[in-house]
Amino acid sequence: MFFIRPSQAIDDESVNILTASTTCELRAVYAPKHQPAATNPATLTTRIVVLDHEHTIVGVAEYFALPSALYAQGIAVAATHRRRGIATALLNHIENIARKMHLPAVQIKTILETGNAAKFHQMGFQVMDERVSERFIGLQGQPVTEVKMQRYVRPA
Repeated sequence: MFFIRPSQAIDDESVNILTASTTCELRAVYAPKHQPAATNPATLTTRIVVLDHEHTIVGVAEYFALPSALYAQGIAVAATHRRRGIATALLNHIENIARKMHLPAVQIKTILETGNAAKFHQMGFQVMDERVSERFIGLQGQPVTEVKMQRYVRPA
């Protein structure tokens, strides 16, 4: 059993450890390109966490509103708690928020080479766009494919 709630300041250390470990796994497949800092306007993101029965943070995700969707990012699940439906629960929670905000969809992006696009597809996400990533490269400098995916909000 697990519980999803908004992240609190007291969660920061645990969230940082969790995201560092999952990011490390991704860095075995791809890495950020060395680019100047982005000049995108600041986006107000909200973070949610998943707690297990011992009140340990075992999952995290962030989201923010776009004009026509709620965008989810930074989805991370502790290796010890994978394949238990935590990522699905996080995305369903974000979908419920999108529904309350009257947004028609949830969007995500992933790198195809990680295998995560197939996992998101199993959760009902459909590919909207695939392109060579401008932000990331493979470990040997080869291009990687960034996949934009969307799942429409199901009626309540």
